Amino acid sequence: MPRNSNAVTVMRIAYFSCQMPYPATHGGLVDDWARLNALKAAGADLALVTWYAEQGRGLPQAHVDALRGVASVVHALPITGSWPDRFKRLARLARWPSHVASRIPNGAELAEIWRSLDAFKPQAVWQDAVYPAWLAQAAAARYGVPLFYRSHNIEHRYMRGQVSRATSWRDRIAWSLNLPHLKRVEFDTWRKARVAFDISMDDLNWWREQGFTQGAWLPPLVQPEKANTLLAPLDHEPEFDVAYLGNLRTPNNVEGVLWLLKEVWPRLRQQHPALRLQVAGSAPSPAIVQAVAESRNVVLLENPPDVAPVLRNARVLVNPIFGGSGVNVKSVEMLYAPGRLVSAPQGVAGLPAHVAACFAIASEPEAFAQAIERALQAGPLTDGEDLLARQRARAEFGYARAGEVLRVMRSHL
Repeated sequence: MPRNSNAVTVMRIAYFSCQMPYPATHGGLVDDWARLNALKAAGADLALVTWYAEQGRGLPQAHVDALRGVASVVHALPITGSWPDRFKRLARLARWPSHVASRIPNGAELAEIWRSLDAFKPQAVWQDAVYPAWLAQAAAARYGVPLFYRSHNIEHRYMRGQVSRATSWRDRIAWSLNLPHLKRVEFDTWRKARVAFDISMDDLNWWREQGFTQGAWLPPLVQPEKANTLLAPLDHEPEFDVAYLGNLRTPNNVEGVLWLLKEVWPRLRQQHPALRLQVAGSAPSPAIVQAVAESRNVVLLENPPDVAPVLRNARVLVNPIFGGSGVNVKSVEMLYAPGRLVSAPQGVAGLPAHVAACFAIASEPEAFAQAIERALQAGPLTDGEDLLARQRARAEFGYARAGEVLRVMRSHL
């Protein structure tokens, strides 16, 4: 891909993403993939370093091609389950959280990364999330350029919450291995970052209370193509009355969906037996599969290839999540759908008040069921103050923010 030599509009950024951003199959990936595309559209030349779980098949060529569509340099590093790699990671646990330890490249990988980045000559380093810390910060030091950090959560607190909510010993052990040293690495990243772009206004205020003043709010961005698809006029009546869309495996999401199925849905069906619910998302846990099977008028849609048909196929969208930090990307996408919105408090955490006001918010089963019932009675969102409020909220998540980010970054070069 040829580089634009216009020094006013182009900025060379070495971008370290902790997870394979394509295909964007859950909220964190949706956030990352949209940001990569928005930065490219705003005038960034990107060298992307990312990781993927190697399962013996390598990275599909279509995924490589998609990454090369947004970045002129691409390094996709495998995280393998081989015993030599496992032993290396275990040895690194003495100093690093497990998710950082698994993202420290071997000697050959590192030499290849330095070779291509030496030629790329980055002007800045972008560390997306805590976990690429070792390599991203080594790159910033090697090239003498500023480090910019994207914070997705107060990660050490988020991870403790996931451990406490894990429903199997295997998950509890896996999440627990990431806790040692995580707070130290996270605080150290904030200290080294020239600017920390935080997904959440609430989390940003927490970091300011810890003495960090270089933070700035950067919410999830919604790709224009996705926004246009979600906003298109409906050509049919929604098939479902209520829908949830989100990953179905992380402990906080599993907890919330089980609460919806076991505590809220029976209350709704007691008054309205014909109501239909769709639960959609990636990699559903056995507990969710069982709970759906035991529920009446509930359909499980596993691994939907496209979120737009799901979000447009229900009269009311719900986010019954109680644990976590950061911002629920699912809530941001819900703003573009035609249905009414109901959420638990955590589902709107980190968002500005005028955005959160687009949701009916409830935390108790009876109140949540009543909020859904009122939303169903309110009917389609076609005009009036509710629609105007939704339009004002959507304006926060446009690609124009990527241009603002680049202006901030250039001011620190």
